[in-house]
Amino acid sequence: MITLKTVMRANAASCIIFALIFLLNPAATAAFLGGEIPAPDLVFLILGAVLMFNGLHLMWVSSNPMPNKLWVLYFSFGDFLWVIATAVLLILGIWITTGIGIIASMVVAIVVGTFGVLQMMKRKAMGCC
Repeated sequence: MITLKTVMRANAASCIIFALIFLLNPAATAAFLGGEIPAPDLVFLILGAVLMFNGLHLMWVSSNPMPNKLWVLYFSFGDFLWVIATAVLLILGIWITTGIGIIASMVVAIVVGTFGVLQMMKRKAMGCC
């Protein structure tokens, strides 16, 4: 059975993995996604730092047997914001323009959106407060 803790830990692992990728090789990440018109390295460095903080925070909150509903909503909102930002970049053709970058971004957005939905569903199923 999938628990809220499992979903939050998987989300945390995803954040930390992508944070490391963005922080350790921003130029290659930008080229992979954007080809000839990549995002500035600084974008990936900032995203990496934010994702690292978010991943560690998710790990900390998930250690509570009944995570606070507001924290779960906060993390889910962040997941949905990631999905929306990805969609906007794809629609506008900004920074994500390579074929493989588009596919990878869409897959990641689907997984991240799924984390957001599952976190909300699993927390609601836990009941009160």
